[in-house]
Amino acid sequence: MKSNGKLVMDEFIGHLQLMAFLTRHYIESRFIEEATERPLSYVHMNLLRILDNHPGETVGDIARYMKVSYPAATKTIDKLVRFGLLKRRENPHDRRIAHLHLTSSGKKIVEKYYSLKKAEIEKVISDLGIENARLLNQQMHEFSKVLVNLAPITKTVCMQCGTYDPDICLVKTNGKSCGYLDSIKESE
Repeated sequence: MKSNGKLVMDEFIGHLQLMAFLTRHYIESRFIEEATERPLSYVHMNLLRILDNHPGETVGDIARYMKVSYPAATKTIDKLVRFGLLKRRENPHDRRIAHLHLTSSGKKIVEKYYSLKKAEIEKVISDLGIENARLLNQQMHEFSKVLVNLAPITKTVCMQCGTYDPDICLVKTNGKSCGYLDSIKESE
């Protein structure tokens, strides 16, 4: 990086954008394609991953999490049901409510996706070196914490940081309220 403040900032932002792009399009999209022959998008895989870690969510839960309308969530869920990756289980106390669960095919796709992703990241870490990877991990965590403190977090915002492990949710650990995690507690 150059010592000129503006150029350093431009380079920093450029590196952030490149990392975000590569993560989303190189790592995420590529492994979704390799994990299944089905035409799944990042949104579909994200929904499968959520249900892998939180089986039994409802369509309403998914709509709130994805920040989409109930009909939009239903359309996405219907597609995954047609593909045989999700199943609906009627709530025995209220037949209007269906709880969503992965099928064995859905579970296999999620497992293959995680396996492919983990193997690729292990290669990157090997090339980077374990100490550099630890330092980068620590710096990314600290950078994210600073951003969370600056972000105007409201109950309707979820950055998906704690979806898979609520104990690591940066919003919660920074003493703010996370709409997604709060809504899970309210529905229990």
